[in-house]
Amino acid sequence: MKVTTATLMIEGAELEGENPLPMFRNRNPHREVSDNGSLTAERMKGMGENAGERFLPYRMQDRYSRGRSMIPLKTIVLENDALRAVFLPDYGGRLYSLRDKRADREILYKNPVFQPANLAILNAWFSGGIEWNIGHVGHTFTTCSPVHAAAMTDAEGNEFLRLYEYERCKNLCWHIDFHLPPGAEQLQIYVRIVNDNDRPVPMYWWTNIAVEETERARVFASTGDVIYIDPANQGYGFDRLPELPSVPGADVSYPQGFPYSSEYFFQTPAAERAPWEAVAYEDGRLFYERSTSRLRYRKMFCWGSHAGGRRWCDFLAKPGEGDYIEVQGGMAPTQLHDIEMPAQAVWDFTQLIGMSDMETERACQDSWETANAYVGRYIEDKLSDEQVYAVHERLQSYASAAPSTALHAGSGWGALERLRREQEEGRGMPDGFVFAETTLGPAQDPWLALLREGYVPAHPVDEAPPSWMVQAEWQRLLEASLREGAEPDRRTWTALLHHGVMLFEQGREDEAIAAWDASLAAQPSAWAYRNLAEAMRLREETDIALLYMEKAYEIANGFPDRAFAEEYLKWLIQANRFERAWRVYESLPASFAESDRIRIIVGAVALEMDNDAYMERLFETEFAVIREGEVLIIDLWYGYNAKKLARERKIGLTPRLLEEAAERFPPPRAIDFRMIGG
Repeated sequence: MKVTTATLMIEGAELEGENPLPMFRNRNPHREVSDNGSLTAERMKGMGENAGERFLPYRMQDRYSRGRSMIPLKTIVLENDALRAVFLPDYGGRLYSLRDKRADREILYKNPVFQPANLAILNAWFSGGIEWNIGHVGHTFTTCSPVHAAAMTDAEGNEFLRLYEYERCKNLCWHIDFHLPPGAEQLQIYVRIVNDNDRPVPMYWWTNIAVEETERARVFASTGDVIYIDPANQGYGFDRLPELPSVPGADVSYPQGFPYSSEYFFQTPAAERAPWEAVAYEDGRLFYERSTSRLRYRKMFCWGSHAGGRRWCDFLAKPGEGDYIEVQGGMAPTQLHDIEMPAQAVWDFTQLIGMSDMETERACQDSWETANAYVGRYIEDKLSDEQVYAVHERLQSYASAAPSTALHAGSGWGALERLRREQEEGRGMPDGFVFAETTLGPAQDPWLALLREGYVPAHPVDEAPPSWMVQAEWQRLLEASLREGAEPDRRTWTALLHHGVMLFEQGREDEAIAAWDASLAAQPSAWAYRNLAEAMRLREETDIALLYMEKAYEIANGFPDRAFAEEYLKWLIQANRFERAWRVYESLPASFAESDRIRIIVGAVALEMDNDAYMERLFETEFAVIREGEVLIIDLWYGYNAKKLARERKIGLTPRLLEEAAERFPPPRAIDFRMIGG
């Protein structure tokens, strides 16, 4: 079988760059998680630990629009006589399409457009196909970034595909091998994660599979025991399918039984040797996937039948063409459960994905338990656990083989880390990975200089720093270059700026502030002033934070990037300085003022100032950057209509008027992205 490259022409909106500001992790490394009393202490153990938001050293990918045109996407194609798999190496290696050639049908949900939306850790994400999520809770850091790809050959002479990358947040390497030997009816996927460092790390992996949603699509798995979202109690619960207390009387093995966006996690027993999940369709199709036991748990996510959920499906694709559900596989009981990967550890698993035909009546019978037993037997006949492990052993034998024929270049961070390890530690990257120096680029230049010349050179103050770094090993190198007695020209403003970012990310705030003050003493910059403003904001010293942002504006003769304006306007509004915020907004260049996020932020000012014309335009706009579950613009809608009621009745605005507005004025479809309600 051959691996080839091609080009997909698709209607879409391309990414338009990254936000240059460092976005610091949540000061609480964990998340508060509650339950409705149905989860045992054992099931709650580790839930929320190490799940606090974190972004660095990556940058936010928040630059895109709804302006679509026909765009080319590079693809890598792997196929045999039965299946054709199409991957997007520039977008995390997403499996865009998996086609059953014999039956002439798509196995996955294939999005007809490429439309980024604000759903990933770093913002930009798109729906459809299969996504490989590693490192931290959420749609992964590299979901909209290139990864390395290579064609390799197995012992029988069949080519297979390897996707791989170096993950900067946890200092890990991962690769995924895809095999389609002759006659194989399932795509064979082998995943290997390597932590070859001397410290454990919090680990996260979920394979996120989008499949078509139909009215009677029904979900099955190795068990009926689930942890589910309980919106009434703002937490989680434990129960058994097909009915859950959160949706009384509904059979939620049919995802359309949910009136709101929801998910549940199948709690596969430890004794299950080869966990599986399946979706049966009313036309007789059966999607199924099965894996080795490392990938123990399964999940179902749906957008729900309410207006907000249906809006999301259309928003991510085209009206009427975006209905999908997600079936996922992970290593932990839920996506908020912490799991630790030991030092010097290698974790791997194999997952197989296919589609077949089954007896519709037996999969759709009233008893989910009986139907589930039928589907389980059917999958065992198609793909027994012995077959799963036989495939695993065969694929595992190629794990350490070096990628041979390069097909696509990912980031240069793996090459940089390899050079650091070779120089500082006398070791390289794990077997099975090749990170060539030809992949190094401008983002790696400051750190390559630190490694080879012993310091970070100053870069032009009016330009954005090319990258951020928070890895402990690089921090030690940077601190060595800044030690007392170091040559003065090595204590550059840029080096001090980066040192402050590293310290602040660790929670060493006073030291970070001192580093940024030193950076300003060496060379005033908007970048250091902004970071000081963020430090003051987190301390709730709003006046000082705003003062620092004003200094950033003055020193740069205007904000050097619209991200500064977004933050400054948001903080002014939070401080109720509406007139000042409006003056700032009116002074912005059109390229800033017309951006989605700034227009939404300034909506609060327009509402306060009774600028009805602005508000009407706002509510008619289809924005690209609405966040999953975001209700800011919905609140503006209710506030706007409540103020209109107050003016009509010649009374002041009251909470009761806001309640009445929410009851009487459903939000326009263009702005309704609620996950619950609507």
